[in-house]
Amino acid sequence: MTTTSHEKVGAYSTNQRTQENSRQTDARALLSCASRLKSVLDAGGADMEVYIQAVRHNQRLWTLFQVALCDSDNPLPRDLKITLLNLSRYVDRVSFRAIGAFEPQLLSSLIDINRMIAAGLSVRQSTEISPPPAEVATSGAAVVMTTA
Repeated sequence: MTTTSHEKVGAYSTNQRTQENSRQTDARALLSCASRLKSVLDAGGADMEVYIQAVRHNQRLWTLFQVALCDSDNPLPRDLKITLLNLSRYVDRVSFRAIGAFEPQLLSSLIDINRMIAAGLSVRQSTEISPPPAEVATSGAAVVMTTA
């Protein structure tokens, strides 16, 4: 039986920690993938199976983001959705190349992307807090990718 993308997004949402909002869950998932990729990179991709699993796991997360971003109920501004979808296309291309040509050095790019987006998601949104610097504000705009 094949699991649809919507079922995967539903499972992702169901498994969110009860004390977390979706921004925190997205950030935690991105950092978890980044950590897994970093471990593989540090090992030089020595275990090919672990290497492939780490890259695919990260790519599956970004696929969930793609589905959520394409949902008509997603509250993000259209321009931000397009930017994040373009970024996810880049993640796909790099992932395919990292696996197909076995280029562990490409994992650094995926790690950096995940960490930057997670940092942006971790910026507190409040009227009481002064706006973050411009470079963080751009990342901070990547709010609630999986919330519809």
